[in-house]
Amino acid sequence: MSKLYLFIIWINSINKKDLILEDIEKKFIIRDVYEIKWSEEEFANNMKKFYGTRLPNTSKKIESSGIGPFLLILISDPNPKLERRMLDDMNEVEINTNVYNSKMKYRDWAGADYALHASNSEKETKHDLALLFGAKLEDFEKELPENWDRSIKKIDNHHIIGHNGWKNTKEFFNVLNATTNYLVLRNFEDFPDKIPNGDIDILTDDIKTMSIIINKKNPDVDLPIIIGDKKISIDFRYQMGYKLDEKWSKDVLKRRVMHEGGFYVPCKKDHFYTLFYHNIIDGSMKYKKMLSQLAIEIGIEENINEILNDNVASERFLKKYMISMGYKKINTTSKTLYKIKHNELIRLLRASIFFIKTHGIIFFLKKVKQKIKLMKDNI
Repeated sequence: MSKLYLFIIWINSINKKDLILEDIEKKFIIRDVYEIKWSEEEFANNMKKFYGTRLPNTSKKIESSGIGPFLLILISDPNPKLERRMLDDMNEVEINTNVYNSKMKYRDWAGADYALHASNSEKETKHDLALLFGAKLEDFEKELPENWDRSIKKIDNHHIIGHNGWKNTKEFFNVLNATTNYLVLRNFEDFPDKIPNGDIDILTDDIKTMSIIINKKNPDVDLPIIIGDKKISIDFRYQMGYKLDEKWSKDVLKRRVMHEGGFYVPCKKDHFYTLFYHNIIDGSMKYKKMLSQLAIEIGIEENINEILNDNVASERFLKKYMISMGYKKINTTSKTLYKIKHNELIRLLRASIFFIKTHGIIFFLKKVKQKIKLMKDNI
């Protein structure tokens, strides 16, 4: 089955475009080619948003790629060669080695590590198209010609989607769906047409990436973003380890489901228990009707209305569930320990000590070298 991928030739290697296009035509089916121009003033911000946390040094990337119009080449691969490879020291990804090997070859031709970009996987193609055009891969591909007509379509004054707010909630969630691991925790019944109180409660396992995508410079500060003509607050306070136990958060994200409105939400059981938990710590009874309905839908036999009217019974009911699932209650100490545990410097130090103790300094240095190469290969 043919799959869609893309190549980007940045301005510093544009002199190799004819050679690269000729080689691409031999291996793949070129569907369309665009020349895209970002403004010089916003080029660095666009680049940072496009690569996200994969880009440790924006200025170094720009020095290698250059600032100016770049060529976007959309291709189909009728015979993709898929292979599992390490994306970093924690995660695996299925990549198309046909595309990956071509990318590395073209970088050699250009003489720079970051002079050319390619989407190595279907997941990465979805990510890139969402940020470049705000489009779903399947919708975008329907509009592409079967074969390139050899013309280069020019797009001037272009920006990464969400650069200055979002056209509507559909565009907002299309981009989140393709770029982050998230879900909307509650109050999503009328989404995407209506957002109650102008507030969206988000659970994600990657605050940094989410913040970059939605233009929220500081996730701890409650500053709104613009969706359509409204100011919408994105609440990260339920990030894992802050108000929800880390294991609980990971399980909820793992079991997430796609809502008919086109965004991710908890499965019904997780919706019930996270909402019950929120109801207790928030001290509100506004979710009583919703909780009663969800309890019926997931087959809970206890009388939820009676339990909700009794604080002691509510605490006991929730505690029983959390113990059965291995979830812990969040307090000030656990929040502090979570921050320490997930501090990037401490994580790297702990991993370094482990590798040196178990495998020796030579093995450790090899791993560092491999990590640097992986970072370069995936930018």
